[in-house]
Amino acid sequence: MDFRADPLSERWIDLRLVSATRMMLASAALLVFMVNPVDTRYILPTYTILALFTVYSAVLVFLSIRRSHMVPVKYMHWLDMVWFLILIALSNGNSIFFNFFFFAILVASFGWGYLSGLRLTLVSAALFVVVGILTSQVALKADLNRFLLRPIELLILGFMISRWGGFKINLRNRLQLLKDITVLSNARFGIHRTINSILERLRIFYDADACLLLIRAHENEDSAYFMYRVRRGGHPTGASPPEISADAAELFLLPSPHHAVVHRRDGQGQTTLFDVNAREFSIGDAAVCDRVANALEVTNYLSTPVFHRNQPMGRLYVIGGPHRYDNSTIDFVLQLMDHVTPLIENIRLVDSLASYAAEEERRRIARDIHDSVIQPYVGLQLGIAALAQKLQGGNKDIAHNVEELLDLTNQELVELRRYVWGLRAGEERRDVLLPAIERFVARFTSVTGIRVDVNSRGKIEINDRLAAELFQMVTEGLSNVRRHALCDDASVDLACQNGKIVLQIKNRRPDISVTLDGDHHEEPTLFRPKSISERATLLGGHTHVSVDEKNYTVVTVAIPL
Repeated sequence: MDFRADPLSERWIDLRLVSATRMMLASAALLVFMVNPVDTRYILPTYTILALFTVYSAVLVFLSIRRSHMVPVKYMHWLDMVWFLILIALSNGNSIFFNFFFFAILVASFGWGYLSGLRLTLVSAALFVVVGILTSQVALKADLNRFLLRPIELLILGFMISRWGGFKINLRNRLQLLKDITVLSNARFGIHRTINSILERLRIFYDADACLLLIRAHENEDSAYFMYRVRRGGHPTGASPPEISADAAELFLLPSPHHAVVHRRDGQGQTTLFDVNAREFSIGDAAVCDRVANALEVTNYLSTPVFHRNQPMGRLYVIGGPHRYDNSTIDFVLQLMDHVTPLIENIRLVDSLASYAAEEERRRIARDIHDSVIQPYVGLQLGIAALAQKLQGGNKDIAHNVEELLDLTNQELVELRRYVWGLRAGEERRDVLLPAIERFVARFTSVTGIRVDVNSRGKIEINDRLAAELFQMVTEGLSNVRRHALCDDASVDLACQNGKIVLQIKNRRPDISVTLDGDHHEEPTLFRPKSISERATLLGGHTHVSVDEKNYTVVTVAIPL
């Protein structure tokens, strides 16, 4: 996506900063040259070029402020290099303008990454030498040492700047990937579509040919595996992935559940193993990994284990592509999967809860239909059969019986309409929150082993929209307890007081204080859950985090009714 379409893009801020800096650099150079001209035969052309460069910089400042599409975003650093070469050529090839190259290298490196900065560094150094030789033979003899040192300085410092700029770009892209994955992790899309979308984002990030995730279909060790796979040119869908047996999955779980693998099968191919627990690298068995590569029909891949509650649950493969997977890639992908696994677990939990709730609702409707619809019709059927018997027996005094059946029919129609209206009014029911939380908590406790008490004070009657938001806050709060609190008990308290609905999520604080200087203790840091705070703010409420007298962390959400 072109960043120029987004008026709030971070790149626009950077572009305005770079344009303003270029303008100050050009203006300062022109002013300094006017005060103390460089010793050159081309004073007037140098004045002219500096003046034109200043005007050019001012135009770029104006265009960047207006967010114009005329800004040569991808080529500005190359154009800057051309300006600087002309100035150096006009000043005998060995002048103060040499330092301007570092401005262009900074722009290329921190704007477009390591390779862009390195290319500009190499080209600038080479052209500086060529221009210096062609334009300053006399000066070279007098100041040869400085001339030879400058391209070396340019190469060394340019390389360092390029590396740091590329590292910054890489970190920014990784943070964006984590943000995108968090946004994609939505229970409404379903577990299969969510996982496929996450794999597709990961594939795009590394420009890989495919991504494959092998993960247990159930938590028991002997269960089958789901095999999720996205390919270049495909589109992630919500279709259920193929399920393979544990025996068939064994090939893709090599070499061990605690090793990440980088395998390259080419002229200089090698297999690198990374022990996740010991954090150590070693050389792996290429023959074993070749079997996996043959099964995947690829020449290189990155494979990392996937853990759930510190237990191996499968493996992730990033397959093919131009990217050369290194140690940094292994470490990031492992951290990424540590971030993704709890999200997937939460979606599974919510999905299971929704399926369970839908099943319970179907059962309730079936019971209601049986009691409210079928039984009265059975009575009506028996009444009609009795009338038929009277008519067959020659008894024509049935008017009273017909009236009774009509009254019964009218009564049952009224009951049936009331039942249907009750179903239609389900969107307006105001007593749905507490039962939903209790069902979720029961499921949460059975899955995580964390005991959760649900308490309420007063009559909790709120509309479905507010109930849905509060329910999401509860699920998010309990998810935070499971991930961060390191405790085995929590509580959820609801109360209506002073025209507000007050939700409190409590958990025991972890005992991880550290003694400093013998008597000072560093307490665990309190933090405000961002998602819960945003939901509360959108509803006109507020969030407060505190510690009570029992050393429990208390997240309090108050929302006006």
